[in-house]
Amino acid sequence: MKRTTACTGLMAAIVLAALLAACTDDKQPPTVPPTSASTPASPSASPSAAAETADQAKQHAIDAYVGMQTAFEKASAAGDPAYPDLPKYATGAALTLFTNGLKANKTQGLLGRGQSVFHPQVASLAPPAEPTKASIRDCMDSSKTERYKADGSPYKDSPGGLRLVLADVERVNGEWKVTSVAIREVGSCKL
Repeated sequence: MKRTTACTGLMAAIVLAALLAACTDDKQPPTVPPTSASTPASPSASPSAAAETADQAKQHAIDAYVGMQTAFEKASAAGDPAYPDLPKYATGAALTLFTNGLKANKTQGLLGRGQSVFHPQVASLAPPAEPTKASIRDCMDSSKTERYKADGSPYKDSPGGLRLVLADVERVNGEWKVTSVAIREVGSCKL
């Protein structure tokens, strides 16, 4: 599944936050990004490893999504488009989107700060019996994040808020990784 993304405004949104939380009426607790001391549940070691249950696949997909968002926030704070944790959780179009956003920020002398709050939910799994693909829907709250000029000069970032995030996650070589992501404008979802 491919998702289209908005251009420049979306890049600003990407830098504002790491992407995660479902936009439904279900009241689930927000997902807090893992700290450096914690690690997400480890994915299967190889494609030939035992098949995962649907519940395991859902958790691994959410862990990959939250890991990607957390890695992006850390990369944004460091101003590092080559941040080593990004490829641990993202690949393909998703990795390219985040890396390009970080490069654009670096060119403009921008860094990120703050933490988003994620509310990810798995919208679908495929195939149903032994899932290898998942679609995630999140209503990410980026209201506590911002970009700023690293040199201290003035910079007015656009305000954050609730943004719909759609992500595709796949089991690639035995590891769950985000393969595509689309971040919508502020106000595109409600909790």
